[in-house]
Amino acid sequence: MTMFHAILVPLDGSRLAEQAISAAAGIARRAGAALHFAMVHEPPPARLLTSEPPRVVEELDQEARMWSAEYLETAAAAVRTTHGLPVTTACLNGQPATVLAEYIRGRKVDLTVMTTHGTGGLNRWWLGSVADRLLRRTSVPVLLLHPRDLPQPTEFHRILVALDGEIEGPVLEPALALGSLGSGACYLLTRVVAPAAPILSPLAAYPTRHRPDWAKRQEIAARNYLARLSSRLQGGGFVVRTEVVVARAIAEAVLDAARSHAADLIAVGTHGASGAERLILGSVADKVLRTATQPVLVAPAPD
Repeated sequence: MTMFHAILVPLDGSRLAEQAISAAAGIARRAGAALHFAMVHEPPPARLLTSEPPRVVEELDQEARMWSAEYLETAAAAVRTTHGLPVTTACLNGQPATVLAEYIRGRKVDLTVMTTHGTGGLNRWWLGSVADRLLRRTSVPVLLLHPRDLPQPTEFHRILVALDGEIEGPVLEPALALGSLGSGACYLLTRVVAPAAPILSPLAAYPTRHRPDWAKRQEIAARNYLARLSSRLQGGGFVVRTEVVVARAIAEAVLDAARSHAADLIAVGTHGASGAERLILGSVADKVLRTATQPVLVAPAPD
């Protein structure tokens, strides 16, 4: 299966951000997709606007735009030559996440590949920065890569898919598509169930009773849910394993499962189906991304 026809790589001119190029090119070559390279042009800093004559500021701004265009074209030419892929370049203007989301919609991009770090160690493109804002403005999955000394992976063989039992398509479909681009992919469908919480009386500051039967029912429901999903996927030829984990710390449980099964990709959604769940699972995605050492596929769930 393939669902990728246009792949966007946001760049900022740094070597760290460029690590996404090889990964995106490998995915695009296997999927038969076109590549898009984009840079967001930032306006001159306020100190220049107040300390330099307008003509000087305009010249510097124009030079920056020309450099961005030349940089993108050089990167695109290298990929065209090396991989034989069509590459479109774009210099965008405005607030980065907003204009990137507009570009994704306008060009029908169906996967964004980017690194978690951009220019310098503190300007991080991860949840809480450009990637976080982008995920709030787009329904397109984002493959986030942690900078590394070795080449970035272009195939994934052990994919952990963290499911919340409410929405599965936005997370599962791109994970299956990425695994299908290689050979012998195995999918570990994981559901984390919280243990029973003590019920507090209105007047007391200590637990009065517990509901272990509630937790057990949740665990059984999760196992049945994963079993049904696994059966459907196995019928489609996918190699699937399932695991239900009982834990309060959802992100830590997902990361532990990824380590124990030597997963080379974690797929997670950004929120659940409604208000409170949206915040909880968004926090899970944030914690997973900040802590994981392997690539993380973050799939925004539709409202």
